[in-house]
Amino acid sequence: MTDTAVASYLETRRPAKTTGRKWRARLIVLFMVAAAVLIFVKLTADRVTDAARIDLGTVTLTAQPIPVETPRPGQITQVSVRAEQQVKAGAKLGVVEVTTTDSDGEPVLRKLTLVAPRAGIVVDQPATMGSTLQPGQPFVELYDPAELTFVTDVPVESLPELSPGMVARLEAEGLDRVVKATVQRVVPRVDDGDGAGAAPGFLRVVLLPADAAEVRDLVPGMRFTGAVDIRTGAADARLVALR
Repeated sequence: MTDTAVASYLETRRPAKTTGRKWRARLIVLFMVAAAVLIFVKLTADRVTDAARIDLGTVTLTAQPIPVETPRPGQITQVSVRAEQQVKAGAKLGVVEVTTTDSDGEPVLRKLTLVAPRAGIVVDQPATMGSTLQPGQPFVELYDPAELTFVTDVPVESLPELSPGMVARLEAEGLDRVVKATVQRVVPRVDDGDGAGAAPGFLRVVLLPADAAEVRDLVPGMRFTGAVDIRTGAADARLVALR
């Protein structure tokens, strides 16, 4: 092949190389634009999601205590349960020795068996053996694991954004799962002088576990963090702060 022919051949190949480079450049630009669009969409979605959430701060798992008391003053002579033990209704919890009078008015010692008024789990250690128990002073407290609730304090200004049925996602340190709960009600603000209840400027909100089985193995007093998704729940319902 002559030099002229080679030069002519190379000349005819140059446009193809140039065209290929242009298409590669265009594809790179298109890829970069698509990536930028995806990032923008994700950031926008994240902002929308964040705007649709109300931070709940610290959320505490609670239970309504079931006290077991003695009708008369007495000394504890037997303790039959321990903390976190599950008991059936009517199960023996302990024995208290009380003083009564016979038909002649003479003092008589009588053993009084304390039983569980309903099925539940023992909250804490019972009163100790040998100690004196007074009426109104619980020997032990139980709770029903099927009736656990969550409570948290939210700013008053957040109340108009909350409605019954809104879903919260809660997490706790050491717990390997997310627990879902729904907003139920606002607890009445009662100042009983002991520092309990919501702080000034806050209201106490009660949430119910979405699935009671998810919290059945958890202990009252356990603390969570989480947020409420205000896009859930009834659109025409709002919480009312009772006073």
